[in-house]
Amino acid sequence: MLLLLPLRFLAIIVTLFSAGVFFFAPAYAHFFGATKQVDNYQIVFQPYPSSPIIGTNSTLNFSVLANDGNNLYNVYTSVVIADKRTGNPIYQEPYRLSEISDVTTRYRFDTPGDYVVTLQTRIPGDAKYASQPLAASFDVTAFPPGIPLDELLLYYVTPAAVVIAGIAVYLHSKNKI
Repeated sequence: MLLLLPLRFLAIIVTLFSAGVFFFAPAYAHFFGATKQVDNYQIVFQPYPSSPIIGTNSTLNFSVLANDGNNLYNVYTSVVIADKRTGNPIYQEPYRLSEISDVTTRYRFDTPGDYVVTLQTRIPGDAKYASQPLAASFDVTAFPPGIPLDELLLYYVTPAAVVIAGIAVYLHSKNKI
């Protein structure tokens, strides 16, 4: 009996240590969205909200990945936003060092319309993109305030459809349809 107590204690310690290692292991994630392939790199763009709303801060998320899907390290990035009709830049962020190639910037669109968001990345150690930036452009449309489509579907259309389906099932079970 006395031998079982230390074994139970040891089993509990091993279990907690294993769970701790499992739950606190480093996590790696990338953004999922529109992807462009430029030479040996993939550039992923994911705005939040998915359709920017004028007058509110939008978060523009980018990932620059090697072809094997891994992040790059110690890259210099700049974000340029231009009016799609005229091509005139309305915002340009200066180059900044990013330790990892997942880049996020915030921007407030002031007028509705179509824009081109370009991520420029200088990659130290790459013969081509150390001196000239790797550039990937993505189209974005900013909308006036209102209910975004994804929110409309999630909070209003889906519950209404569930209620209507429930009523139909109820009436069918009572042979009233």
